[in-house]
Amino acid sequence: MRILLIEDHDFQRQVLTTQLARIIDPVNDEIHCAVNGAEALKIMQQYQPQLLLCDLNMPEMDGISFLGHIAKQQFKGAIIITSALKQDILASVEKMCLNYKLNLLGTLAKPTCLKQISVLIETAKQTNALPERLQTCDIKLDEAFIDLAFEQYWFVPHFQPIVSLETGEWVACEALIRLVHPEYGTVPAYQFIDQIMAHNKEKQLALYIIHYVICYRSYFHNRKIAINISSKTLADPHFINCVLKLKEQYYDLNQWLYFELTESDIFESVGEAIESASRLSMHDFVLSIDDFGTGYSSLKQLETLTFNSLKLDLGFIQALPTSITAEAIVESCLLLTKRLNLIAIAEGVENLGLWKQLQEMHCQQAQGYFISPPMPYDSIDQWYQQWQVKQQDLAIK
Repeated sequence: MRILLIEDHDFQRQVLTTQLARIIDPVNDEIHCAVNGAEALKIMQQYQPQLLLCDLNMPEMDGISFLGHIAKQQFKGAIIITSALKQDILASVEKMCLNYKLNLLGTLAKPTCLKQISVLIETAKQTNALPERLQTCDIKLDEAFIDLAFEQYWFVPHFQPIVSLETGEWVACEALIRLVHPEYGTVPAYQFIDQIMAHNKEKQLALYIIHYVICYRSYFHNRKIAINISSKTLADPHFINCVLKLKEQYYDLNQWLYFELTESDIFESVGEAIESASRLSMHDFVLSIDDFGTGYSSLKQLETLTFNSLKLDLGFIQALPTSITAEAIVESCLLLTKRLNLIAIAEGVENLGLWKQLQEMHCQQAQGYFISPPMPYDSIDQWYQQWQVKQQDLAIK
Protein backbone atom coordinates (compact mmCIF):
# COMPACT_ATOMS: atom_id res chain seq x y z
CA MET A 1 0.00 0.00 0.00
CA ARG A 2 1.25 3.48 -0.91
CA ILE A 3 1.04 5.90 2.03
CA LEU A 4 1.53 9.67 2.09
CA LEU A 5 2.07 11.25 5.53
CA ILE A 6 1.45 15.03 5.64
CA GLU A 7 2.79 16.58 8.85
CA ASP A 8 4.73 19.84 9.36
CA HIS A 9 6.05 19.14 12.87
CA ASP A 10 9.36 17.25 12.72
CA PHE A 11 8.87 15.35 16.00
CA GLN A 12 5.25 14.39 15.25
CA ARG A 13 6.26 13.26 11.76
CA GLN A 14 8.99 11.07 13.24
CA VAL A 15 6.58 9.57 15.80
CA LEU A 16 4.00 8.74 13.13
CA THR A 17 6.63 7.32 10.79
CA THR A 18 7.93 5.09 13.59
CA GLN A 19 4.43 3.91 14.48
CA LEU A 20 3.63 3.15 10.85
CA ALA A 21 6.88 1.22 10.46
CA ARG A 22 5.70 -1.15 13.21
CA ILE A 23 2.42 -1.82 11.40
CA ILE A 24 3.08 -1.89 7.67
CA ASP A 25 4.69 -4.57 5.53
CA PRO A 26 8.22 -3.35 4.63
CA VAL A 27 8.14 -5.36 1.38
CA ASN A 28 4.76 -4.34 -0.02
CA ASP A 29 4.12 -0.97 1.65
CA GLU A 30 5.89 2.37 1.22
CA ILE A 31 5.69 5.75 2.94
CA HIS A 32 6.32 9.22 1.50
CA CYS A 33 6.21 12.39 3.61
CA ALA A 34 5.20 16.02 2.99
CA VAL A 35 5.41 19.02 5.32
CA ASN A 36 2.22 20.75 4.13
CA GLY A 37 -0.64 20.51 1.65
CA ALA A 38 1.18 22.31 -1.15
CA GLU A 39 4.11 19.89 -1.05
CA ALA A 40 1.70 16.95 -0.86
CA LEU A 41 -0.07 18.10 -4.04
CA LYS A 42 3.27 18.28 -5.85
CA ILE A 43 4.22 14.78 -4.67
CA MET A 44 0.84 13.45 -5.81
CA GLN A 45 1.55 14.55 -9.38
CA GLN A 46 4.03 11.67 -9.59
CA TYR A 47 3.07 9.45 -6.64
CA GLN A 48 -0.46 8.07 -6.30
CA PRO A 49 -1.09 7.26 -2.62
CA GLN A 50 -3.75 4.80 -1.55
CA LEU A 51 -3.79 6.20 1.99
CA LEU A 52 -3.28 9.75 3.28
CA LEU A 53 -2.47 10.60 6.90
CA CYS A 54 -3.11 14.33 7.06
CA ASP A 55 -2.52 16.97 9.73
CA LEU A 56 -4.79 20.03 9.59
CA ASN A 57 -2.91 22.98 11.07
CA MET A 58 0.07 23.44 8.72
CA PRO A 59 1.84 26.44 7.10
CA GLU A 60 1.54 27.51 3.43
CA MET A 61 -1.42 25.20 2.74
CA ASP A 62 -3.31 23.76 5.70
CA GLY A 63 -4.88 20.31 5.73
CA ILE A 64 -8.43 21.58 5.32
CA SER A 65 -7.56 23.40 2.07
CA PHE A 66 -5.60 20.35 0.92
CA LEU A 67 -8.63 18.09 1.46
CA GLY A 68 -10.72 20.53 -0.55
CA HIS A 69 -8.20 20.36 -3.41
CA ILE A 70 -8.10 16.57 -3.56
CA ALA A 71 -11.90 16.42 -3.40
CA LYS A 72 -12.00 18.48 -6.62
CA GLN A 73 -9.51 15.99 -8.08
CA GLN A 74 -11.90 13.16 -7.04
CA PHE A 75 -9.33 11.42 -4.86
CA LYS A 76 -10.62 7.89 -4.18
CA GLY A 77 -8.04 6.68 -1.67
CA ALA A 78 -8.50 6.38 2.09
CA ILE A 79 -7.86 9.31 4.46
CA ILE A 80 -6.95 9.47 8.16
CA ILE A 81 -6.87 12.88 9.84
CA THR A 82 -4.27 13.41 12.58
CA SER A 83 -4.71 16.60 14.57
CA ALA A 84 -4.58 18.25 17.99
CA LEU A 85 -7.34 20.72 17.13
CA LYS A 86 -10.56 21.01 19.15
CA GLN A 87 -13.25 18.37 18.72
CA ASP A 88 -15.77 20.78 17.20
CA ILE A 89 -13.31 21.69 14.42
CA LEU A 90 -12.56 18.03 13.76
CA ALA A 91 -16.30 17.30 13.62
CA SER A 92 -16.72 20.08 11.02
CA VAL A 93 -13.89 18.66 8.91
CA GLU A 94 -15.49 15.20 9.11
CA LYS A 95 -18.74 16.69 7.80
CA MET A 96 -16.83 18.45 5.03
CA CYS A 97 -15.24 15.15 3.96
CA LEU A 98 -18.64 13.46 4.02
CA ASN A 99 -20.15 16.13 1.76
CA TYR A 100 -17.11 16.05 -0.54
CA LYS A 101 -17.52 12.23 -0.72
CA LEU A 102 -13.98 11.66 0.48
CA ASN A 103 -13.22 8.25 2.00
CA LEU A 104 -12.41 9.38 5.55
CA LEU A 105 -11.62 6.34 7.70
CA GLY A 106 -11.31 8.25 10.96
CA THR A 107 -9.73 11.06 12.97
CA LEU A 108 -6.81 10.52 15.36
CA ALA A 109 -6.09 12.97 18.15
CA LYS A 110 -2.46 13.74 18.93
CA PRO A 111 -0.49 12.16 20.44
CA THR A 112 -1.59 9.30 18.23
CA CYS A 113 -2.34 5.88 19.71
CA LEU A 114 -0.65 2.89 18.06
CA LYS A 115 -3.71 0.66 18.59
CA GLN A 116 -6.06 3.12 16.88
CA ILE A 117 -3.66 3.57 13.97
CA SER A 118 -3.41 -0.22 13.60
CA VAL A 119 -7.20 -0.56 13.33
CA LEU A 120 -7.46 2.18 10.70
CA ILE A 121 -4.47 0.90 8.71
CA GLU A 122 -6.03 -2.57 8.63
CA THR A 123 -9.28 -1.04 7.35
CA ALA A 124 -7.34 0.84 4.67
CA LYS A 125 -5.56 -2.36 3.63
CA GLN A 126 -8.83 -4.26 3.35
CA THR A 127 -10.19 -1.46 1.21
CA ASN A 128 -7.17 -1.31 -1.07
CA ALA A 129 -6.92 -5.09 -1.39
CA LEU A 130 -10.08 -5.01 -3.50
CA PRO A 131 -9.29 -4.29 -7.15
CA GLU A 132 -12.67 -2.66 -7.79
CA ARG A 133 -11.94 0.03 -5.22
CA LEU A 134 -8.63 0.94 -6.84
CA GLN A 135 -9.86 1.32 -10.35
CA THR A 136 -10.06 4.92 -11.51
CA CYS A 137 -10.55 6.09 -15.03
CA ASP A 138 -12.02 9.13 -16.69
CA ILE A 139 -15.22 7.68 -18.14
CA LYS A 140 -17.27 9.91 -20.43
CA LEU A 141 -20.51 8.39 -21.66
CA ASP A 142 -22.61 10.07 -24.32
CA GLU A 143 -26.20 9.03 -24.94
CA ALA A 144 -25.29 6.86 -27.94
CA PHE A 145 -22.78 4.87 -25.87
CA ILE A 146 -25.29 4.42 -23.04
CA ASP A 147 -27.89 3.11 -25.49
CA LEU A 148 -25.29 0.75 -26.96
CA ALA A 149 -24.33 -0.45 -23.46
CA PHE A 150 -27.96 -1.37 -22.81
CA GLU A 151 -28.23 -3.16 -26.16
CA GLN A 152 -24.99 -5.10 -25.65
CA TYR A 153 -25.69 -5.89 -21.97
CA TRP A 154 -22.54 -4.10 -20.85
CA PHE A 155 -24.36 -3.06 -17.68
CA VAL A 156 -24.03 -5.96 -15.23
CA PRO A 157 -25.45 -5.94 -11.68
CA HIS A 158 -23.25 -7.23 -8.88
CA PHE A 159 -24.78 -8.25 -5.57
CA GLN A 160 -23.65 -7.43 -2.03
CA PRO A 161 -25.14 -9.58 0.77
CA ILE A 162 -26.93 -8.16 3.81
CA VAL A 163 -26.82 -10.31 6.97
CA SER A 164 -28.26 -10.32 10.47
CA LEU A 165 -25.85 -8.93 13.06
CA GLU A 166 -27.43 -11.06 15.78
CA THR A 167 -27.37 -14.45 14.05
CA GLY A 168 -25.18 -13.95 10.97
CA GLU A 169 -28.03 -15.22 8.81
CA TRP A 170 -27.99 -14.09 5.17
CA VAL A 171 -31.22 -12.10 4.70
CA ALA A 172 -30.91 -10.06 1.48
CA CYS A 173 -28.67 -8.61 -1.24
CA GLU A 174 -28.34 -5.17 -2.76
CA ALA A 175 -28.02 -4.98 -6.55
CA LEU A 176 -25.17 -2.62 -7.50
CA ILE A 177 -24.67 -1.85 -11.16
CA ARG A 178 -21.32 -2.18 -12.94
CA LEU A 179 -20.30 -1.24 -16.46
CA VAL A 180 -18.20 -3.80 -18.32
CA HIS A 181 -16.50 -1.25 -20.58
CA PRO A 182 -14.88 -2.57 -23.78
CA GLU A 183 -11.76 -0.48 -23.05
CA TYR A 184 -11.60 -0.02 -19.27
CA GLY A 185 -13.02 -3.33 -18.05
CA THR A 186 -15.35 -3.44 -15.04
CA VAL A 187 -16.17 0.08 -13.84
CA PRO A 188 -18.02 0.77 -10.54
CA ALA A 189 -21.19 2.86 -10.52
CA TYR A 190 -19.77 6.02 -8.95
CA GLN A 191 -17.76 6.64 -12.14
CA PHE A 192 -20.78 6.74 -14.43
CA ILE A 193 -24.09 6.89 -12.55
CA ASP A 194 -24.27 10.71 -12.68
CA GLN A 195 -24.02 10.54 -16.46
CA ILE A 196 -26.83 7.97 -16.58
CA MET A 197 -28.98 10.41 -14.63
CA ALA A 198 -27.89 13.38 -16.75
CA HIS A 199 -29.21 11.56 -19.83
CA ASN A 200 -32.47 10.65 -18.02
CA LYS A 201 -31.73 6.92 -18.22
CA GLU A 202 -32.17 6.04 -14.52
CA LYS A 203 -35.68 4.61 -15.01
CA GLN A 204 -34.43 2.45 -17.88
CA LEU A 205 -31.52 1.28 -15.73
CA ALA A 206 -33.80 0.35 -12.81
CA LEU A 207 -36.08 -1.72 -15.06
CA TYR A 208 -33.01 -3.31 -16.67
CA ILE A 209 -31.76 -4.43 -13.23
CA ILE A 210 -35.20 -5.76 -12.26
CA HIS A 211 -35.34 -7.91 -15.41
CA TYR A 212 -31.79 -9.14 -14.71
CA VAL A 213 -32.74 -10.15 -11.16
CA ILE A 214 -35.82 -11.95 -12.44
CA CYS A 215 -33.64 -13.98 -14.83
CA TYR A 216 -31.25 -15.11 -12.09
CA ARG A 217 -33.50 -15.09 -9.01
CA SER A 218 -32.95 -18.79 -8.31
CA TYR A 219 -29.33 -18.05 -7.32
CA PHE A 220 -30.51 -16.01 -4.33
CA HIS A 221 -32.44 -18.85 -2.64
CA ASN A 222 -35.52 -16.73 -1.85
CA ARG A 223 -33.52 -13.89 -0.26
CA LYS A 224 -34.77 -10.38 -0.93
CA ILE A 225 -33.02 -8.18 -3.49
CA ALA A 226 -32.82 -4.39 -3.07
CA ILE A 227 -33.07 -2.32 -6.26
CA ASN A 228 -31.83 1.28 -6.08
CA ILE A 229 -34.18 3.90 -7.52
CA SER A 230 -34.07 7.68 -7.50
CA SER A 231 -36.91 9.88 -6.23
CA LYS A 232 -37.53 10.86 -9.85
CA THR A 233 -37.92 7.20 -10.85
CA LEU A 234 -40.24 6.51 -7.90
CA ALA A 235 -42.51 9.39 -8.91
CA ASP A 236 -42.68 8.21 -12.55
CA PRO A 237 -46.10 6.57 -13.19
CA HIS A 238 -44.70 4.62 -16.15
CA PHE A 239 -42.08 2.98 -13.93
CA ILE A 240 -44.71 1.96 -11.38
CA ASN A 241 -46.95 0.61 -14.15
CA CYS A 242 -44.06 -1.50 -15.48
CA VAL A 243 -43.34 -2.92 -12.03
CA LEU A 244 -46.98 -3.80 -11.40
CA LYS A 245 -47.21 -5.35 -14.87
CA LEU A 246 -44.25 -7.57 -14.00
CA LYS A 247 -45.98 -8.57 -10.77
CA GLU A 248 -48.91 -9.85 -12.82
CA GLN A 249 -46.45 -12.15 -14.58
CA TYR A 250 -44.41 -13.00 -11.45
CA TYR A 251 -47.01 -13.02 -8.68
CA ASP A 252 -44.46 -13.29 -5.85
CA LEU A 253 -42.23 -10.47 -7.13
CA ASN A 254 -43.05 -8.35 -4.08
CA GLN A 255 -41.79 -11.10 -1.76
CA TRP A 256 -38.20 -11.10 -3.02
CA LEU A 257 -37.72 -7.64 -4.52
CA TYR A 258 -37.84 -4.27 -2.76
CA PHE A 259 -36.76 -0.71 -3.57
CA GLU A 260 -34.07 1.40 -1.95
CA LEU A 261 -34.51 5.14 -2.40
CA THR A 262 -31.07 6.51 -3.19
CA GLU A 263 -31.49 10.27 -3.34
CA SER A 264 -31.59 12.48 -0.26
CA ASP A 265 -33.19 15.47 -1.98
CA ILE A 266 -36.74 16.67 -1.46
CA PHE A 267 -39.21 15.36 -4.03
CA GLU A 268 -40.16 17.74 -6.80
CA SER A 269 -43.75 16.60 -6.30
CA VAL A 270 -44.56 15.11 -2.92
CA GLY A 271 -48.03 14.18 -4.16
CA GLU A 272 -46.66 12.08 -7.03
CA ALA A 273 -44.17 10.37 -4.72
CA ILE A 274 -46.90 9.47 -2.23
CA GLU A 275 -49.13 8.24 -5.06
CA SER A 276 -46.40 5.96 -6.43
CA ALA A 277 -45.34 4.68 -3.01
CA SER A 278 -48.97 4.01 -2.11
CA ARG A 279 -49.52 2.02 -5.32
CA LEU A 280 -46.44 -0.08 -4.56
CA SER A 281 -47.54 -0.55 -0.96
CA MET A 282 -51.01 -1.63 -2.09
CA HIS A 283 -49.27 -4.51 -3.90
CA ASP A 284 -47.08 -5.29 -0.86
CA PHE A 285 -43.79 -3.85 -2.19
CA VAL A 286 -41.68 -2.21 0.51
CA LEU A 287 -39.30 0.75 0.45
CA SER A 288 -35.99 1.30 2.19
CA ILE A 289 -34.24 4.66 2.59
CA ASP A 290 -30.53 4.83 1.74
CA ASP A 291 -27.77 6.95 3.34
CA PHE A 292 -30.01 7.80 6.28
CA GLY A 293 -28.73 10.45 8.66
CA THR A 294 -26.96 12.60 6.08
CA GLY A 295 -29.38 15.53 6.30
CA TYR A 296 -32.76 17.03 6.99
CA SER A 297 -34.07 15.83 3.62
CA SER A 298 -33.81 12.16 4.60
CA LEU A 299 -35.85 12.94 7.73
CA LYS A 300 -38.40 14.69 5.52
CA GLN A 301 -38.61 11.58 3.32
CA LEU A 302 -39.22 9.49 6.44
CA GLU A 303 -42.11 11.75 7.39
CA THR A 304 -43.52 11.70 3.85
CA LEU A 305 -43.35 8.03 2.84
CA THR A 306 -43.75 4.66 4.53
CA PHE A 307 -40.47 2.77 4.80
CA ASN A 308 -39.67 -0.73 5.98
CA SER A 309 -35.96 -0.18 6.73
CA LEU A 310 -33.25 2.47 6.98
CA LYS A 311 -29.71 2.10 5.76
CA LEU A 312 -27.27 3.99 7.98
CA ASP A 313 -24.76 5.94 5.93
CA LEU A 314 -21.32 4.32 5.66
CA GLY A 315 -19.61 7.62 6.50
CA PHE A 316 -21.01 7.44 10.04
CA ILE A 317 -20.49 3.69 10.37
CA GLN A 318 -16.82 3.79 9.37
CA ALA A 319 -16.17 6.75 11.69
CA LEU A 320 -17.55 4.88 14.72
CA PRO A 321 -14.18 3.72 16.16
CA THR A 322 -12.76 7.23 16.39
CA SER A 323 -15.65 9.74 16.34
CA ILE A 324 -17.89 10.49 19.33
CA THR A 325 -20.14 12.47 16.99
CA ALA A 326 -20.59 9.54 14.60
CA GLU A 327 -21.36 7.25 17.53
CA ALA A 328 -24.02 9.65 18.82
CA ILE A 329 -25.60 9.94 15.36
CA VAL A 330 -25.72 6.16 14.88
CA GLU A 331 -27.18 5.68 18.37
CA SER A 332 -29.85 8.28 17.61
CA CYS A 333 -30.71 6.63 14.29
CA LEU A 334 -30.98 3.22 15.97
CA LEU A 335 -33.29 4.66 18.62
CA LEU A 336 -35.42 6.19 15.86
CA THR A 337 -35.71 2.89 13.99
CA LYS A 338 -36.71 1.14 17.21
CA ARG A 339 -39.43 3.73 17.97
CA LEU A 340 -40.76 3.49 14.39
CA ASN A 341 -40.47 -0.31 14.24
CA LEU A 342 -38.08 -0.24 11.28
CA ILE A 343 -35.10 -2.43 10.38
CA ALA A 344 -31.69 -0.70 10.72
CA ILE A 345 -29.05 -1.74 8.18
CA ALA A 346 -25.46 -0.57 8.66
CA GLU A 347 -23.51 -0.24 5.42
CA GLY A 348 -19.74 -0.02 5.15
CA VAL A 349 -18.97 -2.71 7.76
CA GLU A 350 -15.41 -3.51 6.77
CA ASN A 351 -13.76 -5.13 9.79
CA LEU A 352 -14.41 -7.26 12.87
CA GLY A 353 -14.20 -4.25 15.18
CA LEU A 354 -17.12 -2.51 13.46
CA TRP A 355 -19.09 -5.76 13.37
CA LYS A 356 -18.74 -6.21 17.14
CA GLN A 357 -19.41 -2.54 17.93
CA LEU A 358 -22.64 -2.58 15.92
CA GLN A 359 -23.70 -5.82 17.64
CA GLU A 360 -23.23 -4.11 21.00
CA MET A 361 -25.33 -1.17 19.76
CA HIS A 362 -28.11 -3.63 18.77
CA CYS A 363 -28.13 -2.73 15.10
CA GLN A 364 -30.12 -5.40 13.27
CA GLN A 365 -28.43 -5.94 9.92
CA ALA A 366 -25.09 -5.22 8.23
CA GLN A 367 -23.58 -4.92 4.78
CA GLY A 368 -19.96 -4.33 3.79
CA TYR A 369 -16.66 -5.80 2.69
CA PHE A 370 -16.17 -7.64 6.00
CA ILE A 371 -19.13 -9.76 4.89
CA SER A 372 -18.53 -9.65 1.13
CA PRO A 373 -17.72 -7.27 -1.71
CA PRO A 374 -20.32 -6.97 -4.50
CA MET A 375 -20.10 -10.04 -6.72
CA PRO A 376 -21.68 -11.62 -9.82
CA TYR A 377 -24.79 -13.73 -9.30
CA ASP A 378 -22.91 -16.98 -9.98
CA SER A 379 -20.50 -16.33 -7.09
CA ILE A 380 -23.27 -16.23 -4.50
CA ASP A 381 -23.23 -19.95 -3.67
CA GLN A 382 -19.47 -20.05 -3.11
CA TRP A 383 -19.64 -16.94 -0.93
CA TYR A 384 -22.49 -18.43 1.13
CA GLN A 385 -20.51 -21.57 1.87
CA GLN A 386 -17.52 -19.48 2.99
CA TRP A 387 -19.74 -17.16 5.02
CA GLN A 388 -21.29 -20.05 6.94
CA VAL A 389 -17.80 -21.10 8.05
CA LYS A 390 -16.90 -17.51 8.98
CA GLN A 391 -20.21 -17.16 10.80
CA GLN A 392 -19.32 -20.12 13.02
CA ASP A 393 -15.95 -18.52 13.81
CA LEU A 394 -17.70 -15.25 14.72
CA ALA A 395 -20.05 -17.12 17.06
CA ILE A 396 -17.03 -18.62 18.86
CA LYS A 397 -15.34 -15.21 19.18
